[in-house]
Amino acid sequence: MSTIKCTLDNLAKTLEKEVQKEVKQAKFAAMKALNNVAFKARDNLIKNYNASFKVRNKSLPKAITVKKATKENLQAEVEFPKDWMEINVKGGTKQADSGKNLAFPSDKLEGESRLQSGKIKKTKRPASLLDYADKHKKRGKNKKGTSKPHAFKTKGKHGYEVIGIRDGKETKWPYSIQKTAKVPKRWDFYGIVKKTAERNLPKEFEKEFKKAMETAK
Repeated sequence: MSTIKCTLDNLAKTLEKEVQKEVKQAKFAAMKALNNVAFKARDNLIKNYNASFKVRNKSLPKAITVKKATKENLQAEVEFPKDWMEINVKGGTKQADSGKNLAFPSDKLEGESRLQSGKIKKTKRPASLLDYADKHKKRGKNKKGTSKPHAFKTKGKHGYEVIGIRDGKETKWPYSIQKTAKVPKRWDFYGIVKKTAERNLPKEFEKEFKKAMETAK
């Protein structure tokens, strides 16, 4: 009959190794979970963006980037590198630069006025339209006997200026001109990221930690 002796020192070393292994795998699992959730948040942001805006440039919401977490830095970041979008995220008042006005395109400004990217063509922007109008004061007639298309500026029914385009018997109103404008909060960027993390991070960590411990040597 043999006797196995187990000293406290040996037990402590064994426990220390086990704890170190678990800590190592926990960090790895946390890194994987954070990155999984960050990309899930990106997907949710893109879906919400497409639901919140009239998306003309399909590639724009895909500009959302993910800075992945590492084992040394357990923090994943989700960003949209377009500063001009911030007011749509938080809401607020858009203010024109000193001595200038803001021109807001109408929802009807579509078709031939926009490029494939969704940007307004240079010749269809307010400054170009009004500059053209100033240089072409005399209006001729087209073959149908109606006035040729031309832009003009007048005061709208809400009290601020508008730009109109008269084309024969039809007049379109592509822009309103204002000093300031209220912009509603339309894209809850931070809220979507937070909710995605709260709903998914615990179960993602549990899943990744289990996988890490099963494959640990």
